Amino acid sequence: MGLELALFGLLALIAVVSAAAMIFQENAVHSALFLILNFGCVALLFLMLDAPFIAMVQIAVYAGAIMVLFLFVIMLLGAEQTSDTGTETLKWLPAAATILGVSLLVSLATPLLISGGLALPDAPGEDPQVRLVHAANAADPVTITIGENEPIDGVRFGDTTDFFGLDAGEYPVTIADADGEVIFDNVVALEADQVVTVVAYGQDEVSLAFVPNVLAVNDEDVATFNVLNIAVDAPVSLVDLGSDRELDVADGEITDAVLATDIGYAELAAAFTLPDRRYNLRFVQEINGDFEIIGLSGQMLDVEEGTERTLILTPDFESTANAEGNYRSQVFDSELNIQDPFGSPGDIGGLLFIDYLLPVNLVGFLLLVALVGVIVLTRPEGIQSKRRSTVNRRRKVSRPLVSVISQQTGSDVVVDTPKLDAPEPSDDDA
Repeated sequence: MGLELALFGLLALIAVVSAAAMIFQENAVHSALFLILNFGCVALLFLMLDAPFIAMVQIAVYAGAIMVLFLFVIMLLGAEQTSDTGTETLKWLPAAATILGVSLLVSLATPLLISGGLALPDAPGEDPQVRLVHAANAADPVTITIGENEPIDGVRFGDTTDFFGLDAGEYPVTIADADGEVIFDNVVALEADQVVTVVAYGQDEVSLAFVPNVLAVNDEDVATFNVLNIAVDAPVSLVDLGSDRELDVADGEITDAVLATDIGYAELAAAFTLPDRRYNLRFVQEINGDFEIIGLSGQMLDVEEGTERTLILTPDFESTANAEGNYRSQVFDSELNIQDPFGSPGDIGGLLFIDYLLPVNLVGFLLLVALVGVIVLTRPEGIQSKRRSTVNRRRKVSRPLVSVISQQTGSDVVVDTPKLDAPEPSDDDA
């Protein structure tokens, strides 16, 4: 914590100093370089907040593409020096801006210092997400109704509905058989940001079990598992038998990989993660000191990274009892693709290119128009008119052309000027 706080303070100091240097620099190129440094500090702050995608965008888009474009425009227009060598106008403007800025900081800091902090309201949570699993003793399809939503008809034993959203609050849940007789009626309370799998189970009396789903993992190279036992009263364990598909026991202990232990009836094991590979999963129960695999069915799973699975151990009420009088055990494998967490590349990409595609395109178009406008408005005035006047203006010669030629050739230039003959004398002149 101390190192993180020190790093934050260093980055914040560099960001503030670079922002101030950007404002007070007279050279536009130097100002742009300080702005790039500021963007880099902001990117590192995003990285400290576990938002690597936004940090990458900050570097690639803002510090990269946009600032390179600004530098190109600055150099194209020859506007490196922003100071005015002529008579300065509005000399009071920097002092007024400084006073207003300091006043704003004081007005914001004073209430915080007096009250001891800024009390912000808690952000409202997202709507809860719910899905239903039918694992109760009902041979015929049932109808499940939650709240005022449309009834879900034809739900067979082992079926799992899709996730659907509801507002936070309490909702009545009703399960009716094929004849319309209600076999379960209770109320569930849902909270904001809650994602839960509701399991209807029981042989003589239907009950509900709740399996919380995370919908996000820290490491995308693993899968998350939730395990629920609603089959037997004695605690069971979930074991990976490996490639030999046999339970290995030595000195009264299981030598295979034990993933979850002591899972009681209607109890949920602690969530755990597994790497991405193939597994041979079995539920094991200890009976009179011996370990036995429950039922005849197993589960070969190809675990995929970034997914969440809910394994439910339940009796198969549709099967008949075998010679020993035990029912087959069935494992429901409900696979759920994890939603992209907030701020991840998938989440931001979905927002930008699905929900806000038109605004993003409009912003890009406005940036292009702004760039063209900057080039047009900042172009030095009078360049075109000056060039035209230079072309059309006659060249003035300060000396006669004959003198210039004589000086360059080193000899006098004789020009025969035609002359008129002198008039003959007339008698009147005599």
